[in-house]
Amino acid sequence: MWTSVGVASSIIVFGAFSIVALTGGAHMTCDASLWPHVHDVQRLEITNGCQTVTGVIATIDSSADGDVEMQLTLDPGFGHLLNDGNVTKLNGNLQIEAICQAPVRSDQPDARRTCGNFRGTVPIPAVGARVQVTGVHVLDSNHGWMEIHPISALTAVAASPQPPAPSPQPPASSPY
Repeated sequence: MWTSVGVASSIIVFGAFSIVALTGGAHMTCDASLWPHVHDVQRLEITNGCQTVTGVIATIDSSADGDVEMQLTLDPGFGHLLNDGNVTKLNGNLQIEAICQAPVRSDQPDARRTCGNFRGTVPIPAVGARVQVTGVHVLDSNHGWMEIHPISALTAVAASPQPPAPSPQPPASSPY
């Protein structure tokens, strides 16, 4: 059962888990209505109820439970969101998951129940796209790595600006 508390923000409680969903303002928010559609939720330990990151999509794959799994190479400043599992098992990337957006395999009855008639609407970018992702930051205890799961919002962002090339220097004059 979901419970909401507060006016400026909501604390959503689902079993032993809670998600803080901030409302109002220009910042991205997390969609607490996604949580009941997360497969095998007991394996996820919430570390931040609503986290926004930027980076480049490194891989895209679909899983048996109907989620689209992507690995995100994080922009500088977000490395603290990774753990040793991300470094050793995911080449230093953050796992991000768009729930219930791929076919659920028939051997996944629990995932069929959690997705039910729900179909996620997160846009799936191409590998190499630079994106901003907002969702619940969790430790996946089955895999031992950190994730954003589920993704609430994913948007394309402009490529990081490249530093200007150094100006050519005139040749040094010879003292001779």
